[in-house]
Amino acid sequence: MAENLTLAKILQGDQADHIIADGRKLLMNQVSRTLRNEFMRKRQSIRLEAKPTHRIRELFNNLEVFINSYYVVHVNLANVRIGPEGCQMLSEYVSRCPFLLHLNLGHNRIGHEGAGMLAAVLGQCASLAHLNLRVNSIGAEGMGRLAAVLGQCASLVHLDLCYNEIGDEGAGRLAAVVGQCASLAHLHLRYSDIGDEGVGKLAAVLGQCTSLAHLDLGCNMITAEGAGRLAAVLGQCASLTHLNLGDTVIGAEGAGRLAAVLGQCASLAHLDLYGNEIGAEGAGRLAAVLGQCASLTHLDLSWNMIGAEGAASLAAVLGQCAKLAHLDLSDNEIGDEGAGRLAAVLGQCPSLACLDLNDNGIDAEAERRLAAMQSPCKVLF
Repeated sequence: MAENLTLAKILQGDQADHIIADGRKLLMNQVSRTLRNEFMRKRQSIRLEAKPTHRIRELFNNLEVFINSYYVVHVNLANVRIGPEGCQMLSEYVSRCPFLLHLNLGHNRIGHEGAGMLAAVLGQCASLAHLNLRVNSIGAEGMGRLAAVLGQCASLVHLDLCYNEIGDEGAGRLAAVVGQCASLAHLHLRYSDIGDEGVGKLAAVLGQCTSLAHLDLGCNMITAEGAGRLAAVLGQCASLTHLNLGDTVIGAEGAGRLAAVLGQCASLAHLDLYGNEIGAEGAGRLAAVLGQCASLTHLDLSWNMIGAEGAASLAAVLGQCAKLAHLDLSDNEIGDEGAGRLAAVLGQCPSLACLDLNDNGIDAEAERRLAAMQSPCKVLF
């Protein structure tokens, strides 16, 4: 069989079949069994292990023999600093890889220019499922260029845009098309300079994202207002299992707005609200609904200044949390009193496997009492 098969030849196969590579169906409807086996034998993953100091042109010349292959499914060029120039060359190669599933360009300083060059060919990558562009300074302009073609990426499952300073404007441009990404399950926007306006635009379309399971909005300037806009649509996100709003500024009010709808989030398993200064009030409002969160297994409330009062509120309902396995209350100033309240109910929490109480000002005697509890729960100090 010829080494370089054309797409036309493959599509002329006489048997209907599907190719599965790395657990993903490739978008091919008519593939002969012989050609399928040939593809599965020849598929390749390209992982670059080169120092960032390598010259861009030399780097790509060395890779050309591999990247030009018709059978490439995985390209990992993370942390090579290819910049806009390298992104332009890479775009030429990517357009020749119809089976490409994973493209990792994290930490490459491609900027808005590189994002535009990449956008020009993404529409040709019908099988692309994972796209990692974190730490690339693409900004709102680069986000706009990418957004113009994301709707054509029908197979896209995982999109990582963390650390890109897209701001509210960029979030708005993403929101305009994200509803068209029917397969999108993971959306990562941590450290994106998104505020209430941007999260509001995203919230307005989340109901259309029927496959979305993991939403990461941590480390953005989202206040109680933004949390409220998000809360208003969370009940429509039937597939959502992970929500990260850690290290934002939602405060007790924002925690309360989220608490009002958490009972409607039937699939929510992981909730991260660390570093939000929700205090005892916020902890109390969350505690009031935790018993309704039937799927919740992981809750991170670390670094929130909930104190002994907040710990007591949580302790009062932990026995109702049938699936809760991991609870992080580290760095919360709960002290010996709060630790004692929690210790008193550990025996009622058969699912709780780990309770993190690090950095809470708990004295050695209280730690010994907790450690001696007859409970399968591991307590971290």
